Amino acid sequence: MPFDGNDDESRIEILDKLDDVIALLSDKRHWCQGQLQTADGRYCIGGAMIAVGATLALRPPILQAIEQVTGLDYARIERFNDHPRTTHGLVMKVLHKARENMMGGAVAARTVEHRIGPSARWYQLFS
Repeated sequence: MPFDGNDDESRIEILDKLDDVIALLSDKRHWCQGQLQTADGRYCIGGAMIAVGATLALRPPILQAIEQVTGLDYARIERFNDHPRTTHGLVMKVLHKARENMMGGAVAARTVEHRIGPSARWYQLFS
């Protein structure tokens, strides 16, 4: 698993990728809804994850943080990002919660299988 605590170097690399996502979205003017990336360089959470090359690794901790912050169980990050009540401030709160969880080793292993499904899990194991 990408973040199971067995490889400190991997943990640091994934945390660095999350920091890159946070940096990309830190300014409200760089965040968007409804598109992965806009022509003027704005990103949604998923687009930022793609831009930093860490979609599979960051999906579980971000989904977990979304549930912790909102109390809602979103199956997809995009549904949270694009929800009419989602604000830039809420996005940043979620990303910082994901970072806090990763720093403390509190990323739930169940999130990987529960969220991304068995075929993506298979890809993750063998890619």
